[in-house]
Amino acid sequence: MKKIFVISWYYPPVNSSEGLVTWKLLNRSQYAYDVFTQNSSDAWSYGMNAKFESRENVRTIFAKSKYYSTWKVEAFEYFSAHRNEYDGIMTRSMPQESHEAGLLIKKAFPDVKWIASFGDPIKVNPYQHLNCTLYSPKSAKNLYNRNRSLRWKLDPKRMVYAGGWMLKHRDAVQHRAHLAQIEDDTLRLADRIILNNRSQMRWMLGDDKALQAKTHLIRHSFEETLYPDKPGKAHKKMRFVFIGHLDEMRTPLPLLKAIKSLRDDRKDLARRAEFLFYGDMADGDLAYLVKNRLLDVVKFCEPVPYLESLAIMRDADWVVHVDADISSVSDENVFFAAKIADYFGSGSNLLAVTMPRGDVADVLRAAGAEVLNFSANEIRQALYLIIYEGRTAKPDPKVIEEFSARCAAERFDREVVATLYDDEH
Repeated sequence: MKKIFVISWYYPPVNSSEGLVTWKLLNRSQYAYDVFTQNSSDAWSYGMNAKFESRENVRTIFAKSKYYSTWKVEAFEYFSAHRNEYDGIMTRSMPQESHEAGLLIKKAFPDVKWIASFGDPIKVNPYQHLNCTLYSPKSAKNLYNRNRSLRWKLDPKRMVYAGGWMLKHRDAVQHRAHLAQIEDDTLRLADRIILNNRSQMRWMLGDDKALQAKTHLIRHSFEETLYPDKPGKAHKKMRFVFIGHLDEMRTPLPLLKAIKSLRDDRKDLARRAEFLFYGDMADGDLAYLVKNRLLDVVKFCEPVPYLESLAIMRDADWVVHVDADISSVSDENVFFAAKIADYFGSGSNLLAVTMPRGDVADVLRAAGAEVLNFSANEIRQALYLIIYEGRTAKPDPKVIEEFSARCAAERFDREVVATLYDDEH
């Protein structure tokens, strides 16, 4: 049995969601892999602090390239020089350059088997419609305007504005077309496609039966052996912990407003509970904490190494998840944060602020989590019941078993990788 050549910009020691998901999957797999990655850039990550080794079935190859554009070419050149060592390839995005490397390989070696894994959509990413980086705010193609009236769409002033925006932002329009081409070509040419949640599958595949037939749902996972053996000590205060990235779109503001409202009514809140945020937070949300004097209840902490984050999760009374509200561009949440799997593995009570529709909400409810909408009043009521009435929401072991690295890898081996070895079985 030979190896699979894995192209992934992110991989330990880089502490990133995509790299850690890949590490957990490969290190539980029964097959052998060479991972072509890099260790010169920690952009869009939490640093070079995921310092744990791969098992003997996984070898890491670090590229010389420091930039996406040259890295994808170096990946292609390495594979070309070592073609006879591999049975197939797997490309992991983000970034999309991983799939571009796969396209280069597939063009040069049409018979190579290709597994393409998508962390998030590339062609139609809801965030790009919300922040108007690739679409005019007044474009009829911007999903933010999907429910606008026909009169609005036919308004000459709107069309002039949208046309002017496209002329002024030619680079954005070209990049938009480039992203669409990468996703379309990858979906068409890959032998197997991996997506991580059912909403993402509906969003990216639509009713295309051919694409659906070669697509597999492989969940993000938690690795149980990475958590400390025992939970931490009991706390004087009930401890709520959020770990990860927050910004202007993925904002905790409804939660912060709920905390303020509860604190205004319950003067003992700071003695009974604390909310710890590890990672990033938008300046506006940090200003809200200061302006409303919430620092006695809410603590903002620097990002921590991955293994330390798992220990903090397990030590927490409650772990907190916050999604972006993308309801203006999509009826359901098409994203599924890998951190949720780590939260499941911690065994702590789980509170999630997310959209009511989507695979993520369905899974969280099935697992027994406290699932809330972006309503400060609804969140406040839940916090009161938790802090003052003792409500709990520990994940259901039967539901979260699917998110264990062992279970995810078994499904990956059986349904995806085994198809590359048809001649051997």
